[in-house]
Amino acid sequence: MTIAEDSPEERWAKELSRRVELGENIEFSAALLARQLGESDVVHLEAFLTKIVGRGSAIGFTAFICPVASCRRTLPNGVDPVACPYCKTNFVEDDAKAIPEKYFRLTTVISRDIRWMVVIHGMNSRAPWQETFSWEIANQLKYSAPVLIYKYGWATVEVLLAPVHRRMARKLGERFRTAIEAARSMGRPDRPDVVAHSFGTRLFSLVLEDPDFADLKFGRVITAGSIIRPDFDWDRHLAEKRVEAVMNHVAAKDGSVPLAQWCIPGSGPGGKVGYASRAVINVRNDAFGHSSFFRPENLGGMIRKNGLWHSFLTRPLGPFRPEGCFVKEGSWKPPSLWLVAVPRILGFLVFVGVGIFSWLRRFVDP
Repeated sequence: MTIAEDSPEERWAKELSRRVELGENIEFSAALLARQLGESDVVHLEAFLTKIVGRGSAIGFTAFICPVASCRRTLPNGVDPVACPYCKTNFVEDDAKAIPEKYFRLTTVISRDIRWMVVIHGMNSRAPWQETFSWEIANQLKYSAPVLIYKYGWATVEVLLAPVHRRMARKLGERFRTAIEAARSMGRPDRPDVVAHSFGTRLFSLVLEDPDFADLKFGRVITAGSIIRPDFDWDRHLAEKRVEAVMNHVAAKDGSVPLAQWCIPGSGPGGKVGYASRAVINVRNDAFGHSSFFRPENLGGMIRKNGLWHSFLTRPLGPFRPEGCFVKEGSWKPPSLWLVAVPRILGFLVFVGVGIFSWLRRFVDP
């Protein structure tokens, strides 16, 4: 069941998920729930609850309401009663009868649909995993979830210069805006989910930080092999609803991420040590290296039903604590400018020496 962004159904689904997670107020009629939520469309709400029953997330049953106008409380036990324990009315003596009403009991969390998705690859990633990813989305999820693979071209020595990062991030931001406008025109929600890998995570973080793209909002975000700083302010972006949720997939055997902070300005080892934000879900895989996420044998398992990525993208997040979940301990500080000066100067010299060849490579193989 696809639920549109900011629709009444989305509000209702979020409220039901919250109740399941808390274990509170999980039995109600459509009329009672409507009163509690301040809704007036009881018919539409009851149709929504009936769909929830059909999906197995709730059960329907008959409850009885006290017929006394001053009471009207739901009677216990779910069987036709002879008296009201609240107002003490004896229905037999008063020639009254309890009023049957359709009730619902929540049994499981209410799932979320993947609306559409943007994937931002790492440095010099090529086609095979991209086709595999799109194929797995189309075949495993069993419903339409368009995938936009954003290709910023080959990136080599350009990553050593911060101004180049900002230029590339602006192109990514404009592409996001175009895609979001197209999705909106087709009646799709305007918040894509995002999967970003390696240098793609750096570009995505710059889009979030750029005030020119403050109007762009995103669904759930997965960073893999991230070179975003561990102290990146995810809390602010979550509080401002720029992103709905973030999962940082960490590869324990990643040898590339720890080097990034020494050579790539503005980067950090978020994909190795985790993000400091308590609102982010950090998950470590002890067997993965930097590019293990997109190998067909791993990707298929993560994106199919009950896989890690599929679960993060579709489940309510309150009870979501997958295997490998951890909280980053301790503080992180970027290396001293004195310490990074030598590798970055060497990197700049490399840029000057071979930059023309990199430009030609991107020109003939974009």
